[in-house]
Order: sequence, then C-alpha cells, then structure tokens
Amino acid sequence: MLMVRRQRLIIVGAGGYAKSVLDSLDYERLVVHGFIDERRDLREHMGFPVVAHSLEELEDPERYVYFIAIGSNPKRRVWFDRIVEAGLELITVVDRSARVSSMSELGRGCFVGKLAIVNADVSVGDDVVVNTMALIEHGCKVGDHANISTKAAINGDVRVGDGSFVGSSSVVAGQLSIGSWTVVGAGAVVVKDVGSGVTVAGVPARKIRDEASFW
Repeated sequence: MLMVRRQRLIIVGAGGYAKSVLDSLDYERLVVHGFIDERRDLREHMGFPVVAHSLEELEDPERYVYFIAIGSNPKRRVWFDRIVEAGLELITVVDRSARVSSMSELGRGCFVGKLAIVNADVSVGDDVVVNTMALIEHGCKVGDHANISTKAAINGDVRVGDGSFVGSSSVVAGQLSIGSWTVVGAGAVVVKDVGSGVTVAGVPARKIRDEASFW
C-alpha cells in the first residue's frame, strides 16, 4: 500500500473556532504540530501545544502548512496577509459531512463546517468561513475574509462583499448584494441590497448602525 506523507499543520488562533477546525481535519492527510497564539500566557489548547506567539518565533516555518482559526474577519485578514507575504502555504478545511459542488470554487484558507452546503457555480474567495449548516445557493459570489455563520442561508445569485459577516440563522433573498465589511445580524431577513460598512438587523433587515462592529 502506498503511504501518503502527512503534512504538518500549524493552526493560528487557539480559541473556539479552532475546536471546530480540529474536529473537521482530515487526519489521514494532516498532523497537527501545534498553535500560534498571540497570548503569551497560553501554553496549550485542546491537548496540542502553543508552539509560538508569532511567525517570527518559528524555526523553519516553510516546513509547515497553516490554517487561520480566528473568528474576527479583520484579525483573520491580518494573519492571512502575513502568511501570504511570507510565502507560506494555507490549507482549506472542509468537514467530511459538508457538501461542496464540484462546479464551485473555494479559495485559500477557507473553512466549510459540518453539514454546510455550497451549491453549483459558487465562487468563494480566500479566507472565508462557511460555518455549521450554512447554505450558499447556486451562482453566489462570496468575497475574501467573509463569514457565513451558523445556519445562515444565502439564496441564489447573491453577492457578498469582502470581509462581511452574515449572522447565524439569517436569510438573504436571491439576486441581492451585500457590500464589503458589513454585518448582518443574527436572524435577520435581507430583502434588499445592503451597502458597505454598515450593520443591518431585523425582519425585514434595516440599517441600525452606520458602521460595522467586528470583535
């Protein structure tokens, strides 16, 4: 039998998101070397060591592949840029229970969680979270660093801009556009286009803030 050499993985961010990532990894292909986390007092997470607090602390960083498990879209983008500028490899993680159409595309460093569905002719950018039981219907375009949260439903031919957060159990009607770095609140029902850099919430969704707050 041909043995496949497993890649050594470093996960950036030792928090709740990392727990989902660990549970969804393909351990026949990957072995977790440890975490990078900026908290200096943190030594381990979920039984794996924190091996560094920055990229600069790693010896021979090119020996590893990387995944960024940080929930905040802006913070995740910062780490994405650091890793790409260093010429290091980012992997995409798709849970075994998820369904991603062969006619769709996922970018670098994406996560597709348990029972999530990405249907035909969908383009998902780099560093995107498609969380547990989320649905992205046919023909959608999702920009870099976006987060489609748990049980969110994005209907057909929707455009989601870079860095936007679509909250848990929200629904976006088809053929609409959500701007860049916008927050759609949990449970919202979006029935018209949403601009960039705002927060919307409610049924139907209305603008509640002229800025988007990311944690």
